[in-house]
Amino acid sequence: MGEQLSKLDEVSLVVRNFGDGLVFEDVLHDWFRFLGGKPGEVVVVDSGSNAQTQATYWKLFQEGLIDKLQIIQPTHEENNHERGYIQIYTAGSIASKPYLLWFNIDTLPYREGYDNWLEESIDYLERDDVFAIGGAFNLPSKHHDAWPGWYFSHKCSLNFALMKRSTFMAAMHEYAGDYIASGFLGENPAAATDQSRFLLEVALEQYMQRHKVYTLCKVEDPNWTIFHTNTHEERLKKIREKYMARQDIERYMNAGFSEAEPIPERAVYYGQPPVKIGLVKKLRISFGETPVGLYWRQLKQKLSY
Repeated sequence: MGEQLSKLDEVSLVVRNFGDGLVFEDVLHDWFRFLGGKPGEVVVVDSGSNAQTQATYWKLFQEGLIDKLQIIQPTHEENNHERGYIQIYTAGSIASKPYLLWFNIDTLPYREGYDNWLEESIDYLERDDVFAIGGAFNLPSKHHDAWPGWYFSHKCSLNFALMKRSTFMAAMHEYAGDYIASGFLGENPAAATDQSRFLLEVALEQYMQRHKVYTLCKVEDPNWTIFHTNTHEERLKKIREKYMARQDIERYMNAGFSEAEPIPERAVYYGQPPVKIGLVKKLRISFGETPVGLYWRQLKQKLSY
C-alpha cells in the first residue's frame, strides 16, 4: 500500500478541456478511482468554456481536487480550435510531477482489481522500448505483441496516456523547440505536411519513430476498460451511466488490439454503433473540426447559461 501511495503522489493528472461542466466532476472522480485515489497533482487547462463549466472547476479547485487551473477568455487569441495544441502543451509543461497521466473528459475508465497497475506501469516506463502506457484506441493500432496481456502500439492517444514528463517535454522540443520558444508565433513545423492542427500528435509519433519506442497497452477485459466515447454533455452523462453499469461493453473492447489496416470510417465508440460513418455524419464531423464548428459549440454553451 505504501508503494502504491508513493507512486500515486508522483503522478500529475492533466487535461485540456472545453465544456462538459455537466459531467466533468463525475468523470474526474472516475479517474481518481481508476488511479486508486487522487494523484499528487491535478492540472486543468481550459479553452474558453461556459460559466457552468467554470463554476465546476472553481468548486473543485476550492475543494482541493484541482491543484492548477488555467482559464482563458473565449475571445483570447489562443482560444483557437486550430491551435488547441497550445493549451495541451501548456497542461503538460505546467505540471510538476515526474509522470503525466493524460485524459480527456469524453474518455471513460473502469477498473476492478488490478490494484498494482500504476506501479507496474511506471516500472515499464523504465524499459528502453516504452514511450508511454496507453490505450483508448478506436481503430486497429497494434504494432507487435509484448507479453501476455499487453501489446505495443505505434500510436499515442492523449485520451489516455501515462508517460514521463521529461519524455513529453523532450518529444515536443525535439520537434518544435523553436516554435515553442517563439511563443507559438513562429513557423509551425507541422505545416510542412499540412498537419498544423495536429502538432502535438505529430511531435509524439515522430519521437517514437526516431527513438524506436512504442506505447505499451493493456489488453482490455470486463474489469479493465478505457473507452473513448466521442460524446459530450447530456449524451455523455447517459453513456457514462451505462458504462459504469457495464452494459454492452464486450463488443467495444480492444478496438486497438489488431494489426489490421485502420479505416477511419470504421472507428468504434462506446454508445455508438460500430458501423461505417455515412456521408452526412462525415460532413457534420468535418464541420465540427472547423473554427466555425467550434464557435457554434461555444454559442450553444452561451445560450445554455
